[in-house]
Amino acid sequence: MAKKCNQNQRIINNDTVNNKGTCCGATDVCLNPQCGEPRLLNLLAPVIYDEVGINVCRTITLPEGFLADYPTTYFATAEVIDISLETTAAETSSVTPIATRPNCYNVTLTNLTVDFVIKLYDYSKRLLATLSLPGIVYLPSDVTAEGYDAETNPTSTSFDIFAPYGISYVDGDIITPELNVIGFSDTNNTVAQGLNIMALPKVLDFDPASDDITIGLTIICNSVYFNAYRIPHDGKAVATKESLVNDDDSIRMEFVEGSLLDRNIKPLELCNPGDQKNPNLNDEINNCGGSN
Repeated sequence: MAKKCNQNQRIINNDTVNNKGTCCGATDVCLNPQCGEPRLLNLLAPVIYDEVGINVCRTITLPEGFLADYPTTYFATAEVIDISLETTAAETSSVTPIATRPNCYNVTLTNLTVDFVIKLYDYSKRLLATLSLPGIVYLPSDVTAEGYDAETNPTSTSFDIFAPYGISYVDGDIITPELNVIGFSDTNNTVAQGLNIMALPKVLDFDPASDDITIGLTIICNSVYFNAYRIPHDGKAVATKESLVNDDDSIRMEFVEGSLLDRNIKPLELCNPGDQKNPNLNDEINNCGGSN
């Protein structure tokens, strides 16, 4: 039979409780929840122990008809939604422990399939459309592949990364290391313990007439572990309150709820037009009462 809370009391007696008001002190937390606000918070945070970044770039020919419905397109931006790590090709991304350096791993990235969202804008930078551009390969293992360039988009890249608490594995299979992708879909927008990769895109060149777009990627790999920290704070965060008043009425409501109007332009006899001083007036009046 499960024990009742008061049969195995957990007494809290520390700075978090004792220093916060007369109602606080050593107490059974199950019967008397802690009151007041602590000066220090215990926070479980994902901490980056090491990170490495690289830049790659390629020119992409947009699919036929991609811009057909938006003839006034002038600008474009890109967002990375997902990165797929190829597992069926002969060359795949890998994570390998380094025998002589037990706290480090060698990471090789190749055949990264990137899914983009492209936003199209007209000359006045008004948004025209948001379109999907999936399946764009960076770091292709085949030198004959579209987009390959020995200098800007080579077949692969390798680097060492410090990961002192180890890495995670695919479905508990200790044979297959896991590279967690941090993206913007509902399945990949979380940080995991171990190794994570993410990409930041930038449109370097865009020619609507030729349907070509050049997108550079900064690919970042980092080792992350969750740790508990005690942090000082300045109270709880307060969310910005949005008004339910229609925008058309916001200016009038702001006026009605604001301060009273006041006449703040000084009479002419106290300050001559054009800042011309009158020798018959004293300096204080000549200087507009000394307030200007």
